[in-house]
Amino acid sequence: MRKVWTEEEIKQAKELKKKYSASQVGLYFGVTKNSIIGLLYKEKLKDGYTPAADSKYTVRKNIL
Repeated sequence: MRKVWTEEEIKQAKELKKKYSASQVGLYFGVTKNSIIGLLYKEKLKDGYTPAADSKYTVRKNIL
């Protein structure tokens, strides 16, 4: 089941992540560390972040 994050939870997760690991923040919210990492990355993208053009995460892979 997918968690719907409230604005308050997002703010709290950002603050907690400054002091604690993603795993520890995940335990606090009852979700996985990947869930916390994904949430914070999506928020970063909403704020206007764009990965570097030569990043391995933005380079399109040739799939045959």
